[in-house]
Parts: sequence; C-alpha cells; structure tokens
Amino acid sequence: METKRRKTEEFPAEGSRDPGAVDSMKLSGDSGDDKSDLSDIHSNSNAEGLDDDVQKPEEHPHEVAGVKPSTNVEEVHFKLEGHPHEVAGVKPSTNVEEVHFKLEEHPHEVSGVKPSTNAKEVFFRGVRKRPWGRHAADIKDPWRKGCVWLGTFDTAGEAAKAYQAYDAAARELRGPKAKTNFPMEINKADHDHTIKQKMCRSRVCLSEITDDKSKPNANAKEVHFRDIQKNTDVEVYVTAAREFLGPKAKTNFPVEINVENKADHYHTTTIIMDRIWELNKKKDIVCLILSYPPLNLVSKERHKGWIMDVLAITHKVRKLKASSKEKEVNLPELVSDITGLLYHSFHDIEAYVPHDMIEEMREETTESRMPEKEVLNLTIDFALRQILEYIEIPELRRIGISGIDDTRLVSRLKNLPTIRNMFDVIILVSASNYKTIEEIEDSIARELGLSTVSTQQVDELLKNKNFLILLNDIDYSIKLNDVRTNLWNLKNIQKIVSTSRFPGVHHMQVDLEIRLKDHLLSWELFYRNVEKVHSLSIGIQLQAIHVLKQCCGHLLATVLMARALKGVNNVRIWEYSSHALQLLPPSQTEDRILFNALAFIWGLLGSADQKCVKYCASYLEREGTDNVDLIGRWIKGGLIGSIDEGDEIIRNLVNALLLESFQNGNSVRMRDEIFKELVKLFKTEMNPMLLELGGMELREAPVEEAWKEAGSILLMNNRISKLPKNPHCPKLNILFLQVNHHLRVIPPFFFECMPILQILDLSHTRIRCLPQSLFKLVLLRKLFLKGCELFMELSPEVGGLSHLEVLDLEGTEIINLPASVGKLTNLRCLKVSFYGYNNNSRKNHKPDTVIPKNVIANLLQLKELSIDVNPDDERWNVTVKDIVKEVCSLDRLDSLKLYLPEVVLLNGLRNGSSSTELSLMHYRFIVGSHMKRIISRLPLEIVGKFEKQERCLKYVNGEGVPTEIKEVLQHATALFLDRHLTLTSLSQFGIGNMENLKFCVLGECNQIQTIVDTDNDGDVLLESLQYLNLHYMKNLRSIWKGSLGGRSLLSLKSLMLYTCPQLATVFTLNLLENLYHLEELVVEDCPEINSLVTGEDLSDLPLCMDYLPKLKKISLHYLPKLVSISSGLRIAPNLEWMSFYGCPSLRTLSPYECRLDNLKVIIGEADWWSALSWEKSEWLRIPNLDSIFVPIERDKDWMTQLAELNSQLKAWMQETKPSQPSGSGTSSKQKQVLGALSGHQMATSSSMSAGKLSLDLEL
Repeated sequence: METKRRKTEEFPAEGSRDPGAVDSMKLSGDSGDDKSDLSDIHSNSNAEGLDDDVQKPEEHPHEVAGVKPSTNVEEVHFKLEGHPHEVAGVKPSTNVEEVHFKLEEHPHEVSGVKPSTNAKEVFFRGVRKRPWGRHAADIKDPWRKGCVWLGTFDTAGEAAKAYQAYDAAARELRGPKAKTNFPMEINKADHDHTIKQKMCRSRVCLSEITDDKSKPNANAKEVHFRDIQKNTDVEVYVTAAREFLGPKAKTNFPVEINVENKADHYHTTTIIMDRIWELNKKKDIVCLILSYPPLNLVSKERHKGWIMDVLAITHKVRKLKASSKEKEVNLPELVSDITGLLYHSFHDIEAYVPHDMIEEMREETTESRMPEKEVLNLTIDFALRQILEYIEIPELRRIGISGIDDTRLVSRLKNLPTIRNMFDVIILVSASNYKTIEEIEDSIARELGLSTVSTQQVDELLKNKNFLILLNDIDYSIKLNDVRTNLWNLKNIQKIVSTSRFPGVHHMQVDLEIRLKDHLLSWELFYRNVEKVHSLSIGIQLQAIHVLKQCCGHLLATVLMARALKGVNNVRIWEYSSHALQLLPPSQTEDRILFNALAFIWGLLGSADQKCVKYCASYLEREGTDNVDLIGRWIKGGLIGSIDEGDEIIRNLVNALLLESFQNGNSVRMRDEIFKELVKLFKTEMNPMLLELGGMELREAPVEEAWKEAGSILLMNNRISKLPKNPHCPKLNILFLQVNHHLRVIPPFFFECMPILQILDLSHTRIRCLPQSLFKLVLLRKLFLKGCELFMELSPEVGGLSHLEVLDLEGTEIINLPASVGKLTNLRCLKVSFYGYNNNSRKNHKPDTVIPKNVIANLLQLKELSIDVNPDDERWNVTVKDIVKEVCSLDRLDSLKLYLPEVVLLNGLRNGSSSTELSLMHYRFIVGSHMKRIISRLPLEIVGKFEKQERCLKYVNGEGVPTEIKEVLQHATALFLDRHLTLTSLSQFGIGNMENLKFCVLGECNQIQTIVDTDNDGDVLLESLQYLNLHYMKNLRSIWKGSLGGRSLLSLKSLMLYTCPQLATVFTLNLLENLYHLEELVVEDCPEINSLVTGEDLSDLPLCMDYLPKLKKISLHYLPKLVSISSGLRIAPNLEWMSFYGCPSLRTLSPYECRLDNLKVIIGEADWWSALSWEKSEWLRIPNLDSIFVPIERDKDWMTQLAELNSQLKAWMQETKPSQPSGSGTSSKQKQVLGALSGHQMATSSSMSAGKLSLDLEL
C-alpha cells in the first residue's frame, strides 16, 4: 500500500533540528503534550513607549566612541559579538526597525552610526499588536506547523516577559547560542574571582557614548544593551555570557584573570572540578541509556563525538591536576569548554526516558521499589551488555562498576566468549584483600608469574598486549589513577575494570562509571506504566517479571507492553504476552522485539481501533495532523460513525502509545519506529487475531472456522477431550492446550495446516504420544510436554525440528532420549525426566543408556539443562560420568539440575571447564544415593520454596563431612540436609563455607543436637541466612550453642520447627537480641517446650524493651507443656497473626507478651478461647478480641481448616474474590470474621501492604 510518509532520516547534527528526528515525549504518563523544540521566531509588534528619564552613567573603564542615534529612536540595542576588545561601527539599513550596535573584535573604538530617520518602534520577538491596542505573544514551531499560545497583555513589555518560558526552553535546547529576549540571571559570585576589571554599575546614557561629531537627539530616551532588560545590571549579562562561553563570550568589556592570585586560582580550579564531575555524571547516564535498544540502534552515533570530547577534556583535567602545571593553562577557556559540553542536547534520549528519571539518576536520588531477585539479576545482564558496548573504545581505559555486592558480574565478564577472544591477558584480583596500590600491583605480577620486585617487567609485558585487569571489590582508599599508569597504548584494547559496593567512590578516577541501581531503568519504566501490578495476584506478578525479561531492556517495547497490560487481571493473557515477545517475525526486521510487541497489541485491539491504526500507518503525515481533521477523514472513509467514537479511539491509541499527542492534545502523530514496524506487520498480511478461551470450562474445542484467522489460540485450563481433525490455521503462531486433563489423543493430521506455528504447549494433558504431523512444524521453537505422566516415548523424528529452542519433558515417564536430539543444535533449554523405567517390569524392553553418548555435547547453544532420573535406575549410574564430562564442555550453560549418586562426581563439575564455574550458575544438585520408594516427610510447600532458590544443594543419606560438599557449599544459597547419618552440628561443615546461604532445611538428621556450635567469640555467623526449617530432628536440643557475634543470624526472617521431641530451648536472650528481622515463627509438635524464651534473671530486664520488632506471625501447635509465650518479655509489637492448637497448658496470656495494637487474627479451639484469661495491667487495656477470633472445629482436620483460612486471607489481602475452600467449607464464624477483617482492611488500606502480608500469612 502506498504511503504519504517520507522515509526515515538520520538524526540531525548537534544544534540542528531535522523534522525526522525523534521528538521528546515522556513515556511515564498516558498522554500529554510534548515539550516543543523551539526555534528562533521573529515577529513584528508595536512596542510601548519607554521612560523618558535619562540617567547619567558612571565612568566606563574603556574609551567608547560616539554614536549618532536617529531622532525617532526609542531604544538602542547593543549586539554583543566576537571578542570584547574593540567596537566597530555599524551602518544599519535606512529601513531598519531595530537598531543594534555591533561590538566586534575589540570594543575600544566605536565609529559613528547614522541610523535611519524612518526607524519607528522597538519590537520584541513573538509579540504582535492587536488592532484594539493589546499585545499577543506566541511561539511558532516550524517543525510541527503550529503555535504555542502564551497569552494577551496590555503592553509589549509584559508580552515580551511571557517569553521568559521561551528563553528557558531555548537555552535548554541551544545552550549558550540560544537567541532570547532576556539574559539568564546567574549567581555571579561564583565568578567574581575571575573578573578584576571595573564594570559599569548603572544604565548607559546615550549622551555618554558619542564621539566629537555626534549630536545627541533631544528625543532619545534611553540606551539599552541588547538582551538586557530595563533596570537590569549590565554586569549580570557580562557574567552570564562568560558563564556560558568563557573567554569567547560576546561582551562589552574584556576580562582579566590574575592567575598569580591564589584565591582566584583556587576558586577557578574548584569550579572546574565541580563541572567536570557534573559533566562525567551526565556522560555516564548517556552511555548507560544508549546501551539500551532502540537507542543503541538510532542515537549512538549522534552522541559518540560528544562522549569522546568529554573523555578528552577529562583526561586533560586529570593531567593538569597530576602535573601541577595549572598556571600554564588558560583556566577560563577550560571552564568555557566544559560548560559548552554541559549544554549538549539530549532531546532524542528524552523521547524514551522521562526527564525526571534522568534527573533522579543524575542526582543519585532514585528510590526504587525493591524488585524481585530475577529483576535484580537483569541488572547484571544489562551492565554486561553496556560493558560490551563500550569496551572496544580505547579512550575508555578505566571502567568502574558500583553498587555490587557479589562476584557474579566480574566472573561472568571474565568468562564471556567475546571477552576471552578480545583480550590476550585477563587478570582477576580480589582487591578487597589489599589496602595499597603496591599490594594490588604485586598481585597482578604474581598472576603473570613475574617477580613482585620489578614493576618494569610487568609494564613491558602488558604494554603491547590487549589486557583486561579485573579488580573486584576495591577499597575506597585506593586511587585508581595510580594503578599501572605506564601501561596505556591506544593501539591496543587495554582496560581496568573495578567493582565497589558503594556508588560514586571512584567516580572521578574512572572513565565510565556503571551504577547497577541505574540499570533498573527498564523495570522502573514498566512499573510506572503498568500501575498497581503489586496489588495483583502472585501469578501475575511472576508473569510481569517474565514479560520484562523478554523485553530485553527495549525501552519502547517495555512501555508499550506495560500499557497494553495495564489493568489486565487475566493471568493467561500475561503468560501469552511473554511468549508472544519471543516469536520469530515472518519477515526481516531490525527490531524483532518491537515488532512482536506491536503484533501482540494489535491482537488486543478492537476492530474499529485496528482499522484506524492501519489508516494512520498508511496515510498519517509524518509531522502529524489535527485531531478534528483525522476524525473527519476516518468518518469519510467509513472507519467510524461519529465524532465521539473518534475521540474515544484517539484516547485509546494515545494511551497505548501507538499515537502521540502534541499541541495541547489537539494534534497526534506516530513515532517513526512504530510506523516502520507496523508497515512490516501489515505487509505480511497476517493481521493476527487472539482467540482467548482459557479457563472457561469448555468441553469441546472451537469450530474449525474460528481457527482460520487466529494468530494465537489459548485453550488452556478447560475440559476439552477432542480436537478438530485438520483445522486450517495459516496465521497461527501460538497454541496453548495445557491443563486439559481429559485430552488423551491428538488427531493424526491436526498440525498439518499450521505452517508457521512456533509455540506449542501440551503440558499436563493425558496424551501418550505425538502425531506425525507435529514433526512437520519446521518453524516450531518451543514444545512443552511438562507433567504428561502418560507420555512414555519421544519419537526420533524430533531431530527434524531444526529451529527448536525449548524442549520441556519434565515430569514425563519417558525411558530414554533418542540420539536424534543431538541434531537440535539451536536448543537452548532441555528438561527431561526419566521415571518410566523400572528394573523389574521392563527387562524385555530396556535401552542400554538413558542418554546416548555425545548428545549433550552437541547442544552447544544450551543454556539450561535439567535431568531428573529415577534413583532406582541402574543405567544412570553408568551414564552419569559421561554426562558430567559433556556438561563441562558447554560454554553457554548457566542453569543445571543433576542427580549425582556419588559425592565424588562433584569433582568433575568443580574441575571442569570455566563454563561450569559454580558461582555463576543456577544449579540444583541432589547428591547421595537414595531410593525412590522412601517418601520424604518434608511438606511439599517447603520443597517448592527450596527449589526456587538460586543455587541449591541437597545432600541425601550423607556420612561425614566430604570436602566436595564443603566446596560446593561455598557457592550455595540453599542447603537441604536429608537424613544425614552422622552429623552432630551444622557447624561441622564449616560456618565459613555458608556465607552465601539464605535458605536452610534439615530433615531427619537424628544425630544433630544443636544447629550452631561455636567457641569463637565475636565471629559473625550465618549473616545471610533468611529461612531456617527444621523437621523431625530426633535429638535436637537447641538452636545455638556458644558465643554469638553481633550480626549473626541478623537476616533471619522465618524460623520453623516441626517435630523436635527433645527441644526445650528455642530462644536465649542473646539469640533474641539478634533476630531483629524475624517475621514468622512456627513451632509445632515440640512437647518439651515450656516457653519460647528461656534463661536466667529474665524478670530483671527492663519492661520498656521490645524484642522481635518485625515479627508478624506466630503459630504454636501441639505444645502440651507450653505455659508462657515469652516468660514475660515484651515481644512482637507489630504482631498480626496468632495461631494456637493443642496447647492446653496455655491458660493465660499477657498483653506484654502478645502486643494487641496491630493484631488482626487469632486462631484456636473454641473451648480453649472461652477458658483463656488475660493478665491484668495498670497500663494496658485489654480490648474485646472476640471479633477477630476464628475457631478451629475439632471434628474436622485442623490443618485443612488452617490452609483454607490462610488461602482466603491471602485473597482478601490481594483485593480479589476468595477462592472456595475444598472439603467441608468455612464456618459461619470464620465468614463473619473474614467479613469484619475485610471492612477493617478497607479502613486501613493505606497502612497495610497486601503483597507483604500475603507473604507473612503464607503457611
């Protein structure tokens, strides 16, 4: 289809404005006017008469020649140009309407000027006089063909003052070269030290600047300098001009700087350092944003020269400071150069990142919401991408990464294939171990195998090589400028990359600082535009993270997807959106992610909206058009029926960012990037539609006619048992059929007419095999068969799916993996489960191996590998050694799940290639021989939480303390000791090996008597531990034994104790003082516990101290000897949930032990509650708590009731409809309490966090 839009042009050079350039548009709001790029507009107007008073000037420090003004002149302007040393004469035209005195070159001599006698009035920019005498002010924008109205005023002077907004915007865009009516007032005190010449302190009288031949006219009223208002000090303009342009400023009077004056010199150098700091901060932010798509494709070249200039002037300043030759440099000129660079225009960047976000990064005041761990991991990915973007620039010698508290980024950078191929020498130094430069340089020499005595050898070795020196966790006292100063050779790629935990520590000592916090940029953009995602269900919050990850930091696509999903409560749409972003477009496109985002949004639009979008992509002028005109064209074309409908569609498209509004919302236009990708989308003639029928309890699939136009079909969570025999689906990309438990057979020709199907999900169905037509899907990229428990054999024809990237067979019952899987060279994710094999029942059908040799080794693109096997399968014990060797050859692997029946197999992973460095990977290792028939008594919920951790180690049926386990434990974030046979204390594994441990589960370790047993006074132990779960610990007697360091267990949030029959002590007083962040406590089936807190002289402690200040939930079940919660200590001032069951000895509660201020739920048996008494207090009044008590019925399973109640409370917290409980249902009393709580929640919603409480109330 022909289009009237012009071809996309490149961004203009600095200082120009091409109509094709991307205009500034804030992405944070639904709609709004753009800040227009302003041009110099000259409009005629009639000026008001000026004051006739003529004041006598003070003495001028320079001789000024005379001027013959016109008899009709009302105001004379001086144009300040060139170097202010002489004033040359100017002979204006006889028709001139505004007389300027042009100060050129050196303003020491002024020749006469004979202005025209026809000069009439003084005119201001953009001011027009109305016939009735008032003055109007507006700004014409030639690029957008419209006016920005400023208002109507009584006088021309007042109208001109309205242009001060124009002046500010012009300076923002043009910097010091902007043409304005009035000067910018600055604090000239900062520069008084550079100005030693006496200046004029009053207005200049016309009679004072005449030569011998001139005769001042009696009608001349007053002389004004150009760009200086009446009653404005001349010196203000002079100072402002030099503020912007330094020694090249166009001023009336020259500047003299005394470099010998120490005070002047000090103040000037201070200004230089302040501005170079600000300039580099601006450069760092620009470099960070330019590393994100689409800016890295369209705007990088425009800013490259500016970045090089900033680096050059920064190096110059560093050399001056180091060489003490500052007096030999023209400091004012240096100030001028730095200031000029500060006014570099970034309007194209602000088209993607809102100005306020950039300012927050510049001021380092960003207060980001704490994102999920997966989002924090994205910051490392984006930081690595930025490093790769700039690492080949020779001038960027030192790169600093701040705000990093682990070694993952440095280790991943070191092992990237691109980095290893780029550099001849890569050295990693743990700089936290060294406090001086000499120690760091000695470490570098040792890494090179050289003597630490002579640094000359190191310099000679490295000077002509491409080297990368990584300084991890460098101390703030180290001066990076002094590290290896004799190495640099611009002909080679030579870098020093340092990391620090604190931002800005070495900002002026590096050429590029990368703050990890700033790489939350895309997450902040998504969060701003999607709005209230934190109040949605947990499932949607997880899917939101997946969507953000699939956007890959693409700023425009991130905002488009966020606005498209704003207000969507259907988790299936969210899941579908993350898959849609991964599709391969049917046509060539430079921006796949943006193309897929627009295709997804197109599928969500209504029919009328789609027609209007297609019209705009085809016929809308590039510079935009008026809303009324566009609606008229839509109506004329039959696309809509009324103006109101058109207004509604424009609002929808602007809110979706498919169109942008400008000129106070009266006009719209389309972004060039969106236009390009929409044209490509329409050229494919796909125009895909979304058929979303998930979760509707369908028993039959849609009729075949409904499949024809669909690009995505979502039929998950239904009861479909039969599919169409051969549906015609030429446009189908995505097909979701998961969780249809009645689906057993797929027709043989079902996939025959789905030529472009890319994503197929058949998970949790009851199919036994795949039809032959599936293996003809040559474009299939993702195949999910997760949880298909009856699926037992994968056809060898799967090797023909050459584009397959994801093959998920987790939870199936297949017996072996066919050798043809090795042909899937594009495979990035492989998950398999081999549980179908049984040694006794399948002796007659027994493949020799689980996975044929070299299959894994051929999958060089593999990033995620999960192999789950039946521990009774003897074949795995033979295969696993070869599998470990093949895994070590995979360079791109970053996620690994393996079952290792012997501890010694860990050596293969630890000593393999660098690609298996455990500190960089997500892994889940199950180590130790065990039998499938032994069922763990650990709750499934705890198992699920454990498996979600980043690096998990499960050690089963262990004996002793193997060295291999201790070394893997150094990197693990989660540990599960299951049925360890000999361990008496967790400390035997070495507390120092558990510094990264966040999640710890111990189950059926019958010899353990205490968790931590230490004699080292003051050592900080288990500082990172957040979750501690102990289950069925037969001989456990205490949590902690020995001295306790000040920060030990400081991060602990959850403590759960189940079935510990010998445990009598939960908290000692010392331990209690460290548990500042504890939020949840569960103690169940521990019959020896009398009180949670034990110790001597507890009664003598001050009553004013509160322990466990963040504890919100206490669950005490089956504690027959419990008589007191905390032995009278004040605990948990913010307690919200209390649950009691099987605690018959607990007959009295104290308001000091159970703070009632924030209590919202009390759960227990009805007869226990009726018999309970409260200790009387002179200071605290006991309220009536019956309204928040929820009874547990004895004749029903109490665990089921507790789980149902917890589920409903979480639904209430998330402001969604509570799910219907299974079993017997909720009692009327429970419903009554839930209703009361719901009303209470509405009244206190501002003080409660639904997301936080949903975690606190989770069982």
